Amino acid sequence: MIAAIIGIAVALILGLNVTNRFWTAVGDAVAANLAVSPESRPLAVAVIALAIIFGVIGLIAGARSGTVSRAIVGLVGGAILGAVIGAITATALGPRVGAAIGLTVGLIAWIGLMAAGAREGIDTEALKERFLPDETIATTKETIEWVRKRTPLGPTS
Repeated sequence: MIAAIIGIAVALILGLNVTNRFWTAVGDAVAANLAVSPESRPLAVAVIALAIIFGVIGLIAGARSGTVSRAIVGLVGGAILGAVIGAITATALGPRVGAAIGLTVGLIAWIGLMAAGAREGIDTEALKERFLPDETIATTKETIEWVRKRTPLGPTS
C-alpha cells in the first residue's frame, strides 16, 4: 500500500508538471544572477541545485565510513544522481510520461519494501497455515467416514 501511495504521488506530481512549475518559479526568482535563457533556466537551476544538495548528502554519507576515497565517491555519485533527478524534475513531462514514471517508482518502492521486510525472515509455518485448507480437509475426512458408515461394502471375492 505504501508503494502504491508513493507511485501515485510521483505520478501526480510529475504528470501535473508541479516540479517544472517550481523550478520555473525558482529560476525566475534568481534570474538576475543567471545568464541563461528563460527557456533553459528551469533546467539549469534544477540541475545545479540538486547536484549540490545530493553531492553534499553523498559527501556526508561517504565521510561517515571514515575514508577520504568513499567521501569523494559519495560526493561525485550524489552530484550525478542529483543532476539526473534535477533534469527529470525540471522537464515538463506531461500526464502519460508522469504516470509511467510514477508506476516505475511505485514498483521499485514495492520491491524495496518487500526486500526490507524479508530481512526479518520468512515464517514458512505461517505461510503453510495460511494456504493449507485445514478446515476443508477435516470436513472432507469427516464426510468420507460418514459415507463409509452408511454405505455397505460390496461382496468380497
